[in-house]
Amino acid sequence: MIQAQRSVPKEPAASPIPARRFSWIYSAPVDLFVALCWIPIFLVARRLSSGQGASNEHMLNLLFNGAFLLSLLHQPLTLALVYGDRNQFELRKRLFTWSPVVAIGLISVAVVLNLWIIIPIAAIWNTIHTLQQRYGLSRIYARKSGYGSARLDRAVLYTWMVAAILAVGAAGSTLHQLARVMLGGANEQAVADLTKVRPYALWLLLPALAVATATLVALVRQESRHAGDANRAKWIYQASSLALIASIAFDPLAGFIAYVAAHAIEYFVVVDKTMVSRYQKSTPEQPAFLGRVARSPAGRWAFLAVFLGAFFVLDARTADALPGQTYLIILYSIGILHFWYDSFIWKLRKPAVAATFGIARA
Repeated sequence: MIQAQRSVPKEPAASPIPARRFSWIYSAPVDLFVALCWIPIFLVARRLSSGQGASNEHMLNLLFNGAFLLSLLHQPLTLALVYGDRNQFELRKRLFTWSPVVAIGLISVAVVLNLWIIIPIAAIWNTIHTLQQRYGLSRIYARKSGYGSARLDRAVLYTWMVAAILAVGAAGSTLHQLARVMLGGANEQAVADLTKVRPYALWLLLPALAVATATLVALVRQESRHAGDANRAKWIYQASSLALIASIAFDPLAGFIAYVAAHAIEYFVVVDKTMVSRYQKSTPEQPAFLGRVARSPAGRWAFLAVFLGAFFVLDARTADALPGQTYLIILYSIGILHFWYDSFIWKLRKPAVAATFGIARA
């Protein structure tokens, strides 16, 4: 049955956003640091990856392990944002109550049964999680501009990363580079397994490059159509993100180190600034402690230093002290909860989250 159409009054058009050449998330120094912090890390790693000698190899492994330590330390901050904030916890009380139970149960089964699939799943999820964080910041810049396709912002990142990974898989030097730092039985076997991927990577590389180029062209066209009200801050961040992804194809080892470290640094900055916007004005619903901590940079940095230092000591002490595979279960559980919770607590569709980044309600 065809229903009669009813005329629906149109909503009043949103007032145009004033054009600003640079609309930063925080400020020019902070945003530029977030966008470009990977460059010095890549340059140092590049110099070490292209060098030779025992001292050079030692420094390269220190840098590689340091990047992963930094990545490890940023993960429990998500738990602090959830369980240290009564308002945040109450938003999804059931989810935040039962997720640790489910995560620990699944991880325990995977670790005890020594399921090899847990390593590639963790690697893929970590890559997607890092891309999603860059996508999220790109969308904040776009929301401040008042235009831009969310699908295109995501597509350009993902197609470039797929092309970069295929370029790494197709390169003959990749195995030698990774073998310099991925030591140990399981890691060495993972590196050796990459030889099976190379024939497929060679066939898929050209189509992937074509798709990545097409998304970049579409992005450039979108920005050129809005040249008058375009946000140049977004241009800087997106260009830097694509350059970071391209660096992985150019030097897999140096690019990967920069990619992992920059993600953690970026997260530290976002959490630090979020503490200001969310907790600086204490209310009866918010813990007074967080309000006092957030009032000054020194207080926030001290809080982060103590929190991360305590987790670092706990990690160092429990790695050998815990029986059996308990340490791996805890480590993987914190990681999966970090990925899982981040997909909820940073949703820009929530007005409170958008306000944290200075985005007014439409």
